[in-house]
Amino acid sequence: MYFFWDAKTIGWILLFVALLLYWIDLRRKRKQPGKKITWVTLGICVLAFGLSLLTIIAVIFHNTEAYHSATEYVKSNPRIKGQIGEVKSFGLIPSGTIQTSTINGVETGNAVFELTVNGSKKNIDLIIELIKEPNNSWAVTALR
Repeated sequence: MYFFWDAKTIGWILLFVALLLYWIDLRRKRKQPGKKITWVTLGICVLAFGLSLLTIIAVIFHNTEAYHSATEYVKSNPRIKGQIGEVKSFGLIPSGTIQTSTINGVETGNAVFELTVNGSKKNIDLIIELIKEPNNSWAVTALR
């Protein structure tokens, strides 16, 4: 696993998990002597909701046609292969946006992904823009 390449993402997640555990412990300590725990409980709920939402978004991104098209394009792009070697994997949590609209059963849309690509020679961060035209599949329009 390319732990250090994804260190920023993993670091933020660990920070939020540590904060969540601290607040849970603080709540337990404040509850015993009868002190108010409303704000601590609210903070725990908000942080737990945020971590859950992050997980759900990551799973949804990984299961979209746009993400699949982007990763397949990166895997087959000779310029990227020449730069980083064979693509081994992608980062843990992709970020970006997907916008789609359906009119009379015809879907169109735009997507932008920020991906970490782990290659056999080195790792890079890419920004991939895709577009979905009516009655076509997702196509890459820009790669930075």
